[in-house]
Amino acid sequence: MKRFLTFLSRGLLFLIAIAIILINYRPNVPQLGTFAYQLTGHDTGGRLQIQFIGNTNVLVTDGDHTILTDGFFTRPSLIQFLWGEIEPNVDVIKQGLKQAGIEKLDAVIPVHSHFDHAMDSPIVAQMTRAKLVGSESTMNIGRGLGFPEEQMIVAESGVPIEFGSMKVTLIEGKHWPYPDEAMAEKLLNQEITRPIIPPASAMDYKEGASYTIIIEHEEGTMAIHGSAGYIPNILDEYDVDILFLGVAGLETMDDSFNADFQTHVTGALNPELIVPIHWDDFFVPLKRGLKSRGLLEKMLQGMDLETSLKIVEENNPNRKLAVIPLWKTIPVSSL
Repeated sequence: MKRFLTFLSRGLLFLIAIAIILINYRPNVPQLGTFAYQLTGHDTGGRLQIQFIGNTNVLVTDGDHTILTDGFFTRPSLIQFLWGEIEPNVDVIKQGLKQAGIEKLDAVIPVHSHFDHAMDSPIVAQMTRAKLVGSESTMNIGRGLGFPEEQMIVAESGVPIEFGSMKVTLIEGKHWPYPDEAMAEKLLNQEITRPIIPPASAMDYKEGASYTIIIEHEEGTMAIHGSAGYIPNILDEYDVDILFLGVAGLETMDDSFNADFQTHVTGALNPELIVPIHWDDFFVPLKRGLKSRGLLEKMLQGMDLETSLKIVEENNPNRKLAVIPLWKTIPVSSL
């Protein structure tokens, strides 16, 4: 019996070691170097600037008015996501805002209401005296955190909201269709119908509405398309200079889906520049930098950043691609 228990414990330790290696090993993604942003020297002195803060956090500012999508800084661990409860980490949020140089925002706008987008949004809005903008599901995340009703704006799809020099339009679309049917049934096409009081299960953070966020400014127009889903033709009337494109999951879809995605998102918006977002592992703290998905996720779910970026590159031979570094404030004119 003693030998058996020793053998069993060693076997368990071996399996744990293998799992840790698979989770932490990151396959090489050459495009992260090939398309890495380089300052070109063509900055014409415009005021409009952007900053990428991981996942689908995009900061847009002209110095007078500033908008942040999502504001997701907490990044709970994979263990917490799978077997525990999650909640915003106020200290981590404060550190993230400080690192990004954010003191005051006009609006915090989650691209949808899953935890990796909207869980921290009300706290970020509270700390920066911003409006919280989004779906009724996002508002219920705010209510669970005691966010003031008067600072909430429930968006109406296609109706612009003005924040000083910026005109912001949320277009309700569709989330990337999870290949895992059980997860899709729990999280997609579902509303958050009552306030979420954290700590809570990650499964409590339903999709709500998924948006493409159009930001228009006299110095440029951009779209933040946070999830690799689409609804045909809803973006046809918009034309942008820069598209922040959520690429996670494209590699798991068939050629027909990716062709339609190209037609109804990238082709419809017709950007000069595509900036990939939603490519990094959002279970890794931002203090460790941006990391691509681990080998285990590639083996179990087929998530492969190299392939998804290759799909975007091959479908857009006449457009520029740029991978934006974490925390760096970049003049739009230099892009």
